[in-house]
Amino acid sequence: MFLKGEIKRSLLGCLEFSLLMRQGRNRFGSSYDEAVRSFIIPILLSPPILLVIMLYPAPELSELSRNTLALMFALRMAVINIAFLAAVWWIVGEINRREYFFQFVIANNWLSLPATLLIIPCIWLSLNGSFTWEELYPFTCVLMLYSYLFTAFMASSILRVPLELAGFITFISYIVNTHSLDIMHWLGGNVLS
Repeated sequence: MFLKGEIKRSLLGCLEFSLLMRQGRNRFGSSYDEAVRSFIIPILLSPPILLVIMLYPAPELSELSRNTLALMFALRMAVINIAFLAAVWWIVGEINRREYFFQFVIANNWLSLPATLLIIPCIWLSLNGSFTWEELYPFTCVLMLYSYLFTAFMASSILRVPLELAGFITFISYIVNTHSLDIMHWLGGNVLS
């Protein structure tokens, strides 16, 4: 699984990047093996997100079985990662920063942990009936913007690029995520139902 000290080092890097501290880049390795291992983090974090999708499916997806929803969610996550990382691979190749690509992958995967931890209280407040999702939506938008901010900061720090380019890379992540969700809703509403 993870090497000795890798979890502690990576969690510290997550904290530092979440607090917009540049030394976070020194916490993440840059090897291919560590990059592959880092995909364990988003996989472990996907059940809470899948739970929300199953409990509160979009109207287009409400007629689908739970197995179909889970499969669509898993495929969507794979497509998001492949499309986003392919775009980043191309960008870092164009600006001669490929030597930092694996470190970017590792940090990006680990930063899904604080991003998920930020949203869990909103999910809990919605599930226990304290607030409706519509009431929490503005707050979740602010949390999402903050997670995109520290992700852009991480990209700037690790890839050694200006914050504007890092913001663009983060915007690509947002676009891929949003459009894949739109495609998932379209498939669920028009093809699979």
